[in-house]
Amino acid sequence: MYRIIDTPWNTTAYIPQLKSGGVETVIRYYNLEDSSSLPQKQFQPDEASALAAAGLTMAVVFEQTGGADGKVGDLDPANGSRDAAQALKLAAAIGQPHGSAIYFSVDYDYYESADLQTVESYFAAVSKALKGAYRLGVYGSGTVASAVVGAGHADLIWLAGSTGWSGTEQMLATDKWALFQSEMDITEPLAHDGNTASSAFPNFGQFTLGSGPVS
Repeated sequence: MYRIIDTPWNTTAYIPQLKSGGVETVIRYYNLEDSSSLPQKQFQPDEASALAAAGLTMAVVFEQTGGADGKVGDLDPANGSRDAAQALKLAAAIGQPHGSAIYFSVDYDYYESADLQTVESYFAAVSKALKGAYRLGVYGSGTVASAVVGAGHADLIWLAGSTGWSGTEQMLATDKWALFQSEMDITEPLAHDGNTASSAFPNFGQFTLGSGPVS
């Protein structure tokens, strides 16, 4: 198994298998609310405590829709403020230490200038609301990540696994990305994606409970 996985499912019952498989970090989700198709997506305090007790580190990404299916209007400044407020609420609930990271998802291949400006405005609002309490990461394509980081609204890049998305292959050839979703739709022992961390970013925002971000 990959050392770093992301999953929309509660991992508590699978922790022994994850550990024996070599998993070190589990990336889970913050959102506004769960859906009927993903009823366990939102990271809960009990799961965070179980992961910490098992010696696993965690990382988090906020995603409700992430502007999927080209609905860039979901990524406007008002929603950025709303999503950041919810992320802060959930971070407090699990005890996520300040100084670790919260990634925010852009789950579509935006590359038109007007769309990128909208995405940048969303991250500007998120950054303002976080007030420096957490490092801000962007999940998405290389083009989206370049735009958001270039505008000064995030400092960590997690590249989505869709390598056909604009700018992603080019970004992978640099040392600017922190995480890459290198294998998607793995089914065992639970549905998850495998991720690779860049050697340039040993600290990609992961954390444990009670002792601050992982250095």
